[in-house]
Amino acid sequence: MVINSSLLQKCTYLDIDVLQPGSTTIIRNAKIDMFKGSMRLAIDKWGHVEAAEAANFTVKEDNNLSLVEYELVHVAE
Repeated sequence: MVINSSLLQKCTYLDIDVLQPGSTTIIRNAKIDMFKGSMRLAIDKWGHVEAAEAANFTVKEDNNLSLVEYELVHVAE
C-alpha cells in the first residue's frame, strides 16, 4: 500500500533551487522533527537533495501530515 501525502520541510538556501512547486526530488538522510506538536521534514548536515525525473503520480496536498497536531503520550510500564 502506498500512502501519498505531504509534509512541510525545513531547508537551507542551497536546497531552494531544487525544491520548486511541481518538481520531483530525491531526498536522502532526512528525518522527521516535531515542532509544536506537528511534523516537519528536516534535512541534516549529511542530507542531500537532488532533482529527479518527473514522477507519474499527483501529490495529495489535502493530506498534509504537518497540519495534524500530535501529542506525546507517556505510557506507564
